[in-house]
Amino acid sequence: MPDLTPPSDPAARPMEGQRPPLITALAAQVISAAVVFGVTAGTGMHVGLVVLLVLQGTGAAALGLWLGLARWWLPLQLLAPPAVWGALQLPIPPWIYLAVFAGLVLVYWNSAGERVPLYLTNRKTWAALEKLLPDKPDLTFADLGSGLGGVLLFLATQRSEGTFIGLESAPIPYLLSRVRLSLARRTNLRIFMRSLWMVDLARFDVVYCFLSPAPMPPLFDKAKAEMRPGALFISNSFEVPGHPADRVIELDDGRRTRLHVWQM
Repeated sequence: MPDLTPPSDPAARPMEGQRPPLITALAAQVISAAVVFGVTAGTGMHVGLVVLLVLQGTGAAALGLWLGLARWWLPLQLLAPPAVWGALQLPIPPWIYLAVFAGLVLVYWNSAGERVPLYLTNRKTWAALEKLLPDKPDLTFADLGSGLGGVLLFLATQRSEGTFIGLESAPIPYLLSRVRLSLARRTNLRIFMRSLWMVDLARFDVVYCFLSPAPMPPLFDKAKAEMRPGALFISNSFEVPGHPADRVIELDDGRRTRLHVWQM
């Protein structure tokens, strides 16, 4: 198995220190609520609660946009205050809300920290990836953000002579994939609960990812700096601005998946 010692260069972890958008969204809601309810209380104005919640959502949406949130956050910010208030009116025990929130955090951990939702690669893409693997007995493959481990298990089964490594930092997907891969009893694959920024990509012949637009530019720079000449870097669906792929493979599946392939 490849050594997964973290790289010593701090520049290899470019996403660290950036403010997660979820924190920005929550901060915008808190500031907007403080302003709206503070002004109302301070001036003695009598305004209905629904109007106040709408004003809070509007203020949070505007503030979030000013702080750099993507535009798709706008409807979420607008609707969050009245939606939360409406949910609290339902006859549901408070612990259920806490349990649901905790479960969502553990599943979508990377959405808050690294702006990477949980995307799952479909079976047609598994087969397309297999065709892209180099024909070499000591092949090493990494799935950055390996989710539930479907890609790894399929490829490790098809190419038993290779070594397949998954990196997943969201707790629930990591645990589920560990159970799944343990039951499969494959000796040529491993999954680690580790940030992709903490691993030296020079160890791999093929690096695959299905992330989001946000991390692609720094991740591509990391791949260019670390991967060996001739190694393949493959991105599912997401391009790298200013760096057109050497090959783009469009699949005949439901979402018209496009694999962007770069040869380092």
